[in-house]
Amino acid sequence: MFRPKIGLALGGGGPKGLAHIGVIKILEENNIPIDFIAGTSAGAMVGGMYAYTKNISSLEQHFLGKNWIQMLSYFADPSFKGGFIQGNSMEEFLQEHLQSATFEKTKIPFRATAVDLQTGKLNELHEGLLSTAIRASCAIPMLFRPVEINNHLFVDGGLLSSVPVQTVKKMGADIVIAVQLNRYYEPIQDLKTLNILEVGEYTLNLVERHIAESEITQADLVIHPKVARVHWNNFIQQEKRESGILLGEEAANSSLAQIKMKVAENNISRTVR
Repeated sequence: MFRPKIGLALGGGGPKGLAHIGVIKILEENNIPIDFIAGTSAGAMVGGMYAYTKNISSLEQHFLGKNWIQMLSYFADPSFKGGFIQGNSMEEFLQEHLQSATFEKTKIPFRATAVDLQTGKLNELHEGLLSTAIRASCAIPMLFRPVEINNHLFVDGGLLSSVPVQTVKKMGADIVIAVQLNRYYEPIQDLKTLNILEVGEYTLNLVERHIAESEITQADLVIHPKVARVHWNNFIQQEKRESGILLGEEAANSSLAQIKMKVAENNISRTVR
């Protein structure tokens, strides 16, 4: 019997990406197969790490098993060229889970989107070290130094593709489940205490939100975790990390009936043909 191939398009959103873990947990628990994954920025981080092991429990533990000092240390490598943070420590965080794995070693086919500064075009990274490609996809301009791959400099893919629906379609997905993290907007509460990191976060979220509006129309189903209040400072606190994951679980549970219906419909239409 034909089974439709299901692809996940995981959107960017910085610390809001913790919700992706919750979404994947619910899909796993309900035996919804994942055949392809494409991710942008935070979506590339969670998607790539999951694609390598296909073990959501170990991935969740990797994010939750660190204290605030450890989490802070992954972003504490200052740079004076190309961005405030070098990103080498982030790659160490990735390597702890990925162990120098390449794209060829993933258990689920995976792509990470990043923008090539030389050409100004979106690239769907699919070869080489997973950790380097993921770091490139997460390289928020000005915050992180651009990542060099094959003599080209790459930055956050969210500048041109917030939720990579077309990427996962090209990989062969019959059904695309998109996860958009910036659907809901939280107004700035205190203008006087707003810091440069928060300005960058709000700005990038607005840009990616606008881009996502057209991208998600191409998906078969869109999951919208309510993560507007999840910010960078939450990433340091373990209980806040847990709440980010739970918000993803809640959103996926709300969409579960639709997902199962979509799979059933696809099965029927293929059988009739």
